[in-house]
Amino acid sequence: MGTPLVRFGMFEVDRDSGELRRQGVRIKLQDQPFQALVALIELPHQVVTREQLQRRIWSAETNVDFDRGLNRAINRVREALGDDAENPRFVETLPQRGYRFIAPIEVGGVAPAVVPALLTPPTKPHALLHRLPRRRLLTLTSGLAGVPLLYFGYGFVSSRLRRIESIAVLPLSNLSGSSAQEYFSDGLTDELIGEISRIRSLRVISRTSVMQYKGNARKSLPEIARDLNVDAILEGTVVQTGQRVRITAQLIRARDDKHIWSEEYERDVTDILALQSEVAREVAHKIRLELTPGEEAGFSRRHRVKPEAYEAYLKGNFYLHKLIPGLVRSIQFFKEAIQLDASQPEAHAGLAEALCYAGIFGLRPSAETYPEARLSAQRALDLDASSAAAHNVLADVKAGYDWDLPGAMAEYQRALQLNPSHLLTNLWYAECLSRLGKFDEAIAQSQRALALDPVSPTAYNNRSMLLWRARRYDGAIRAGQQALDFDPNFVNALWWQGLSHAGKREFPRAIDCLKRGGSMNDGPLFRALLGHVYGLAGQNVNAAVILEELKAMSYVRLVSPIDFAIVYAGLADADSTFQWLEKAYQARATRIHELQSPYYDRVRSDPRHADLKRRVGLPV
Repeated sequence: MGTPLVRFGMFEVDRDSGELRRQGVRIKLQDQPFQALVALIELPHQVVTREQLQRRIWSAETNVDFDRGLNRAINRVREALGDDAENPRFVETLPQRGYRFIAPIEVGGVAPAVVPALLTPPTKPHALLHRLPRRRLLTLTSGLAGVPLLYFGYGFVSSRLRRIESIAVLPLSNLSGSSAQEYFSDGLTDELIGEISRIRSLRVISRTSVMQYKGNARKSLPEIARDLNVDAILEGTVVQTGQRVRITAQLIRARDDKHIWSEEYERDVTDILALQSEVAREVAHKIRLELTPGEEAGFSRRHRVKPEAYEAYLKGNFYLHKLIPGLVRSIQFFKEAIQLDASQPEAHAGLAEALCYAGIFGLRPSAETYPEARLSAQRALDLDASSAAAHNVLADVKAGYDWDLPGAMAEYQRALQLNPSHLLTNLWYAECLSRLGKFDEAIAQSQRALALDPVSPTAYNNRSMLLWRARRYDGAIRAGQQALDFDPNFVNALWWQGLSHAGKREFPRAIDCLKRGGSMNDGPLFRALLGHVYGLAGQNVNAAVILEELKAMSYVRLVSPIDFAIVYAGLADADSTFQWLEKAYQARATRIHELQSPYYDRVRSDPRHADLKRRVGLPV
């Protein structure tokens, strides 16, 4: 029987074949880095000294520069895993001591604390045995006879008793036969994720990650569970016939693909919210989670909906997830839902979120969108004080419009108390921490977001932005590439990658990234970024051309004063930079909070920079 596979995150190590694989695809890793990785995962969460690694990788007769060779091997391991030495997810450095593997691992489906005896037998067992006294040898061999029994016994007990602490809700299959009903099945998936996320002791994977598995041509459930690092999966189907909705749901334990529970529900559309609460409560019951009184109360007070209003709400949510291409239609549908039924807190919260995005992406002036978003969020909270999404929007309004960062932090924390699995709150909270210059805390928060969104580009893109703001450019480039690996068309990742290459003075690469981004999004943002990098690179003529293009564009569409400011900042033209920043201040342009970022490094010594930071509530 071969050596058990070792799995961690989206990776697996096959000791027999000497292969590292990511989601089944082999990753090229030379023998010495591979041996270093194996040595680390044999002792998870324990320090493996540099001397131990040297003995493992090189024989005593080898004459090499061990320090340099070991550093190179560990760097190759990190590159293969997409890891970051400063903010590691897998391999942690302990200066002057060695390294430690910090991610949870599984060996043959079991998550043991130490695995060397299971993974790699000693390379020279006979030499070891000859050195042992005979009595100890008998004791050792007697003990080893029980190792397989103990190992498999652990797996049996673990599969029966291990508590389920994380879950993924896969997209509900649309049984209507009509692609026009996709908004309905996707919408109910979103709502079910949101409802189960109310169980604060349960980690619930975000929508953006689970949507990767939509459709029939998908991986097996155990494979999906490994990708998402979850203990259980909820999957099901939905079909709407007239005013009736039928949902089937089944809960599956990830470790052994065993069904824990399944049920079929049929309700009138008016009772759809109560149905979702019933599924969530049943999930908690079947995995033996004790609901708090507040969670029980939240599940019990679900109101009835008007079918036409709820349908409009689901359509608004459907287009909201398309971001820039869908925001205008999203706002229209949310407003339609509110006109049909003003008692829906979900529609008010959805409208508030869409309005925030419209301001962030420059589709409308933030001085218009943020006050309107505040009113919608407050109305949602009047109807349902437990709405984490509404608290999240209020936090963004306080940060981006009121410039009240302490108030924003309190709202983000309240939202996370209500729903720790709310992805957007985790992302925006990390972004707010970075405004305050708390980069280590921000990056740690982004790690929590990655746990909720492990196989979509969104969380990696957020991490890339945070690392760029912290001027950790290599890490930002890697995180941006991880986002692009999941979605080559994820344009925002090119934004942070391009700026990070510029931070390293790799201007040709920076310009290439931003031109590619501009080919996907021809709005003012990428032109301004390109103009900024032209200025940093000393290509002043090209930067001037970009400024003229932005001025021409401003006659036909909204162009933020920030776009002009960052081009002039790249040119180190302090007077023009602060002239445009003052306009941004008067217009309450949301991106003025990036005064802490590398955009303004060339004008940072100007006293106007500190004065403006003080006026917008940033630490000086």
